[in-house]
Parts: sequence; structure tokens; C-alpha cells
Amino acid sequence: MTYAPEAVVLETAPFLTRVRARLGEVLSSEGSIEQILGYIKQTDGKMIRPVLLSLVCEMCGGTDSTVVVDAAAGIELIHMASLIHDDIVDQSDLRRTALTVQRRFGPQAAVLAGDYLFAKAFMLLTQHRLDQVLSELTHVITQMCEGEIQQLMDPGCNETYYWKYIYQKTACFMKAVCRIGAMLSGADQEVVDLLGKFGLALGYAYQLTDDLLDYSDQPTTTGKSVGKDFALGIWTLPVIRGVDRGVLKHTWHQDLTFEEARDLLWTEGILEDIKQEAQLYVEQALAILAMFAESEARIQLGNLAKFIWSRRF
Repeated sequence: MTYAPEAVVLETAPFLTRVRARLGEVLSSEGSIEQILGYIKQTDGKMIRPVLLSLVCEMCGGTDSTVVVDAAAGIELIHMASLIHDDIVDQSDLRRTALTVQRRFGPQAAVLAGDYLFAKAFMLLTQHRLDQVLSELTHVITQMCEGEIQQLMDPGCNETYYWKYIYQKTACFMKAVCRIGAMLSGADQEVVDLLGKFGLALGYAYQLTDDLLDYSDQPTTTGKSVGKDFALGIWTLPVIRGVDRGVLKHTWHQDLTFEEARDLLWTEGILEDIKQEAQLYVEQALAILAMFAESEARIQLGNLAKFIWSRRF
């Protein structure tokens, strides 16, 4: 099974229009910070997490209420803040073809801007007294911080470490987003847990695909610099598998250029194997969706799952 990116169409424009409008209201201030907030609003992404929340909620019988819009906006603010902080740690220059906040305004301002977005996110959520949602998201932020600190101070170079790290970095957030969508619909705990597994599968597919895109030979397809993980010496799954199978030496970062390592990983089929593994996670997600009654929201969730695997940035 293959998925063509151009074949995946997400009919979520009206909802995203409302979320973006809400973000515009929240990210308004006076003084110097307005310049940074304006830049952040101009460089937003595809808003996959708000779309996930909305579609899961709709599939479970929920309505497109102000609470759902605010929860989606809060989740996107948390995501945006985490990216800003990640770019500071990684000293990244580009994200989605644009200069990162830390590159444009400096790391000090970027740290404070990220903190500001976190605060705004929780302000949105607390006004609706969404205690369960807040509990889910505080757990996610804790996991994300623990994972990034571990990666910074004592990174691992085996698969056991890798799978724990990408759970903390990416998968646990998508899991929580889907659980929250179900919660806001009033679904029972069994459905909440099932859709958490759906989000978890999507999260693993997303991160595996992200790791593959770092070894792309077309920088414009990713919206950011390729070879970033390689340049930083990060042991993502392509490198871990390459070393385990004897394709790369343990000293790969000193021995090879990025192009040499990329060519070896493609030639030996390691990157193709990981691509197929990401597809298996998408298929797991689609199998969970098949347990729900057919609806437009279910169809769109399937489209989103396919898009995550076939995305280009």
C-alpha cells in the first residue's frame, strides 16, 4: 500500500479558520513582544494536532464548540512553544523554510517567547475548567522535557533508548491529543483509551517519517535543513540500524560525510525498511478507525493518517 501526498485532502478549513482566529486573539500584545508574536503567527504549520482533536471529537459525536476550539488552540500553542525551545537547543536556523524564532530574534527572546506561549495555552484551558485535559497535557509536557533533557545530557545509541525517546518527544503528545478529543465528546473511558492507541500509532509513524526526511536528498521537501540530525551526531533509527547491521561504523559521525552515510543507508535498504515500518504504524491506526461507525470524520482521520506517512514537511 502506498499513499500519494497529493491524494490526501483534509476538509478542515472552517475549523482551522476558527482556531487561527482564536490564536490571533490570544497572540496579541503590545510592545516588543508583538513583533515576535506576529512572526510566529506568520510561520505556523499544518496544525495537525488541532485537526486530530477536532476530527476525533466529531467522530465520537462531539460538537464543534467554543471549548473544542480553545482546546485545539491551546494544544497548538504548546506545540509551537516546544518547537521554539527545540530550535534553541538544536541551534536550528530553519523551520518550515523560514528562519527559526531563535535565529531571527536571538535565543534569549526565543526562550521567553516559548514560555509566553505555554502560559497562554494554560490560560485558555483553565478558563473552561478542563481538569482532565490539563492533567493530560501537564503529563505530556513533563514527558517531553524529560526526554529532551536526557537527549541533551546522556543520549543513547540503541533501539531501547530510541523508542522511549520518540515516545516522549512526539508520540505521547499525539496520544494525548486524541484522548482529549474523545474526552471533549463525552466518550466513555474505553473509547478514550482506544483513541489514545490510535494517536500513539500516528505519533510513531510521524517521528519515523521525520527521521527519514532528515536523510532526504531534496531539502525543499522538508521545509528545513536536511542532515541536521546527522550534523548533530544524533543516533536516530537510521543510524542505529545502520550500525547494528554493520553498514556504518560506530564512529560514523567522524568517518563519513552526510552524503556518504545517506547513500549507504539507502543502498543497503535500511531507510526503505524504516519507511515500511512507518507505514505499518499507519495501518495500525487505520485498523483502530475501522472499529468506529463510518462517518466523514472517520474518513478524514484516515486521510490524515495517510498524510502523516506521505508528508513532505
